[in-house]
Amino acid sequence: MNKVLLALALFAVSWSANAVTLVLVSHQTTAQGGVASLYTNGETITGGASTAIWSWDGTILSSTGLYSATSAIHPGSTILSDQITDLNIDTSTSSAGGTAAYACLEGTFLAGVANNGCGGYAWGTNGIDESSVSYGPGLTASLTLGGDDTPAGALRTIAAFDYGLDGVTGTGLALGDAVYIGTGIALGSTGGERMTFTVVPVPAAAWLFGSALGLLGWMRRRAA
Repeated sequence: MNKVLLALALFAVSWSANAVTLVLVSHQTTAQGGVASLYTNGETITGGASTAIWSWDGTILSSTGLYSATSAIHPGSTILSDQITDLNIDTSTSSAGGTAAYACLEGTFLAGVANNGCGGYAWGTNGIDESSVSYGPGLTASLTLGGDDTPAGALRTIAAFDYGLDGVTGTGLALGDAVYIGTGIALGSTGGERMTFTVVPVPAAAWLFGSALGLLGWMRRRAA
């Protein structure tokens, strides 16, 4: 019995130190002067469905699993897809450097205008993509320009998710509160990006813990 109580006590300590659980409502970005929502559930031909489970402690947004976020003209015409394993954003420093792994998948649209979005370069006058982009292990990324290809932006890396806290409703830690993580730039303005989350009930494990404590109390009363 003592071992069971100890295990439950340790669980209680670890759980109380954990963040609240969030669900992603939307991930929006500014596109051509308007606001577009990224695809995160595998609806597009580039990038799969997200499996990320989100948590928040008031400062750090963290996730377990894959976060797949795809920008697209429509599901059949994609620009690029961010593939992120265990995304971790410290909003106090606006840094996603604690993330486990990142890769960018090139979509189908930009090839039609002789550009590469993940690599941030334009094809040369010969109309051939002669450069290469690679990701991994972890957060490493590299671009090798070839032929007459030229830079037309920056290599996309996890730094694209160096977001800060844009605001909360309530405390941001209570059931139903909203949490806004983004660039701090208004949506619709150049550079504006925002992830919107809602605080949801704790996972089933916490309810099981509470039930287990009640059961143990009942057992101890019977034993007495």
